[in-house]
Amino acid sequence: MFGSWKQNRWSTRKVARRMNGRGNGHRSLVPDRAAVAKWCICALAAIATILVIDFGGIPFNYRVGQTVQRDIRAKISFSKVNETRTARKRDQAAEAVPSIYTNDSRVIEQLVTAVDSLFDAIAGAESLEQVPAAITTEWPLTPETFIVLRAGWPDANALREASRAIHQELVAVERRGILDLESGNHRPEGPSIGVLGPDGETTNFELGEVLRPSQMDVAGPLAQGLVRALNSKELGELVFRILLPRLEKLPGTLKYEPTDTEAARQVARESVADERDAFEVGDRLVQQDQAFSDEKIALLKAEHEAWVLSKQGQLARLRRSGSLVPLVLGLYALAIYYVGRFERRLAASLSRVALLGALVVVTVGLAKRLHGDLPHGETIAIALAAMTLAIVYSQQFALLVSFGMGLICAWMFGTGVNDFVVLTGGTAAAVLALNRVRSRTKLISVGATAAVTYFVLTWATGLLAAQQIQMLLWDALLRALWGIMAGFLMGGSLPFMEKLFGIVTDINLLELSDVSHPLLLDLMRKAPGTYNHSVTVATLAEAAAEQIGANSLVCRVGSYFHDVGKMLKPHYFIENQSNSVNRHETLNPAMSTLIIIGHVKDGANLAHEHSLPQTIIDLIEQHHGTTLVEYFYQEAAREVLEDTEKEADVEESAFRYPGPKPQSREACILMLADAVESASRTLSEPTPGRIEGLVHELTLKRLLDGQFDECSITLQEISLIKESLIKSVNAIYHGRVKYPEQRAATA
Repeated sequence: MFGSWKQNRWSTRKVARRMNGRGNGHRSLVPDRAAVAKWCICALAAIATILVIDFGGIPFNYRVGQTVQRDIRAKISFSKVNETRTARKRDQAAEAVPSIYTNDSRVIEQLVTAVDSLFDAIAGAESLEQVPAAITTEWPLTPETFIVLRAGWPDANALREASRAIHQELVAVERRGILDLESGNHRPEGPSIGVLGPDGETTNFELGEVLRPSQMDVAGPLAQGLVRALNSKELGELVFRILLPRLEKLPGTLKYEPTDTEAARQVARESVADERDAFEVGDRLVQQDQAFSDEKIALLKAEHEAWVLSKQGQLARLRRSGSLVPLVLGLYALAIYYVGRFERRLAASLSRVALLGALVVVTVGLAKRLHGDLPHGETIAIALAAMTLAIVYSQQFALLVSFGMGLICAWMFGTGVNDFVVLTGGTAAAVLALNRVRSRTKLISVGATAAVTYFVLTWATGLLAAQQIQMLLWDALLRALWGIMAGFLMGGSLPFMEKLFGIVTDINLLELSDVSHPLLLDLMRKAPGTYNHSVTVATLAEAAAEQIGANSLVCRVGSYFHDVGKMLKPHYFIENQSNSVNRHETLNPAMSTLIIIGHVKDGANLAHEHSLPQTIIDLIEQHHGTTLVEYFYQEAAREVLEDTEKEADVEESAFRYPGPKPQSREACILMLADAVESASRTLSEPTPGRIEGLVHELTLKRLLDGQFDECSITLQEISLIKESLIKSVNAIYHGRVKYPEQRAATA
């Protein structure tokens, strides 16, 4: 590609000679540093591309509503959470958590204390009259009740045992609390409730164990608990009737706590492990032509994640990288071969090679990012890169690179051949529509062309794949939108692209062709003859360029500026001399030659000062090539012959332009047009025959002088240029009808 070993003649002049420290006719085999740098850039770009492809694994590409033309089977054994069963079990666990209440047990504590006082008083009395009045007024004690109690517990020890049993039963009521459902309190949702104790711990109680105001009777839980505690139905029911007036005054002590209840239920939900469905390699996940539902997409995502996770191992990553390396290197090798054969301008520039490598890597990375953020977002990145290459280099090169990047996207996303066809087909339409960019709206129309192609190809491939019409229409519209957006983005970024790549677009050339350009205005004022000459040369060159398919706009604009250097010394050039005084008469031929040749360097300097594109500067430097300034060379030779004291011969190289020779077809055209326009003015009678002979002579002289050796122009194209120049000059000097006054004057 970069030819330092075979083709690069400039590099061979830079290679050191190492045989005995002196040059002996053998070139060193040490490669050119610039060529090595280019190869290193290509290698780094390929490595970076592989890393971008491999980074993050393969993205998931299926969407709801999509269909496939084959069964999708598991590539790996995996398990997936069964959301339905898991949710059901978690709901069941949450439902099993009882409603949680807080218990305000202070009123029951007061009741327990009062009961303890009651039995202490009964134990210390032999009759009701001996019981303190404060007790008898507080409790419904009668002589019959007192007798029964003392009969049941005849001594103080028995009464203390009974008091302790009653105390424990009331303490149990205190712990469980009293649930009042009649006052609007929350009704428990299950068979039990949870009571939050002062220590923050929750104790569950069966709902039947919890005292409620409606259960304040001998059949209620408290009365039955007293019967069991005292081992006597009579005594238990008697004690309950004594307590009943105080019990009926007790308020509900349990208050529902929704926050604590929900927190406990959430803990129960989270404690339930996921219910998973197991799948083995080869199990069918999606049936052919079945539209993807949310459930199927979740299943495919689980399989994809398990497969990607299995590829994270060192051996799997090496296997994947080992498959990517030859594929990516193969594409880069193809591009390098093409550049070496057909894009010599690119291959010769280290900066252009670096920019191209960076463009490919950035485009692949941007495509991967956009693919994850936007459906088919990679279309924008590939289309922009392809249009950039078509404008900067050539349509053929842009098609080649976009084809390679389309393949990379297909590998990277795993989207299949249909998406590859859509991506490369729409991009190719955009590239082929980019033949000439003479206006900003051209890029928008190119984007529209790409949009239509994307739409049609998406629709066609989608129908072939039996996709749902709604999804197919949506995909086609999205890709069409990205194509139009690529055109708009390209139009907005065109000035920056011109600066970055150092190119000249037709839009830029049209701006430069405006006669109000400061450099052209200076040329018009300071060297009007040169300006008129440049305009005429532009007409000749533009017509000739169209004949051979060269860039006619470059020829026209280059012709406008090719002689701007003459404005610094305008009167030393014949077209600007308004009188018979010739300033070269007082100068020797060598000095005159320096002035004449100097207008090329002066023109290039002025072009640099006014920030003209390099393409135009190249035309300024190359439009004379290394041709001989024949007039002053012959004058110098004549002086040498006349002066017998001079013995040295005239060196022809001192009277030649410094070059370089024309490097492009446009420079060749400008060289011939400039020479023909200048020489044709010397014809006294510009008849068609004389004009044809003049053009033929000038063309043949430059061809034999080797001025066209360093460009890709052919003899057939030179012949076409010559014919075009003959026609154009004949048109300029066409014959006119003489008016009567003119005939009288000549008579």
